[in-house]
Amino acid sequence: METNVTAMKGDISKKAIIVEDNLILSLLYENYLKEMVFKTVGEITSGEKAVELVKKYTPDVVIMDIMLNGSIDGIQAAQEIRKFSQAPIVFITGNSDTAHVDRAKMVSNSKFLKKPISEDKLKKAVNYLLSDKPKV
Repeated sequence: METNVTAMKGDISKKAIIVEDNLILSLLYENYLKEMVFKTVGEITSGEKAVELVKKYTPDVVIMDIMLNGSIDGIQAAQEIRKFSQAPIVFITGNSDTAHVDRAKMVSNSKFLKKPISEDKLKKAVNYLLSDKPKV
């Protein structure tokens, strides 16, 4: 409820969706994003729910873990999202093997960060994706 109060004050200018099956990390990313003036839709732990909520809320950025609950992973969810949205996606994962990195690179308008991440790394990735750079 605190997030809604802040939003009513007009302090929040952008929306973010956090898709992370680890609640502690989800809260950490939420705090990072609040510092960057984002209102977040949190506690999304499955790729299927992520697709549904991106369609519903049209966020300015999506923070996406790769290994998720449910039948699709974060990369598959991102591929589904790309069918209707070009919202920037920041993949954050502990899985940095070549197969995952290569699959994630195939998703347009995205960045790949390896856990653990700092607030600064997340800020740089989000700012890069929201800049006026060419969307590849």
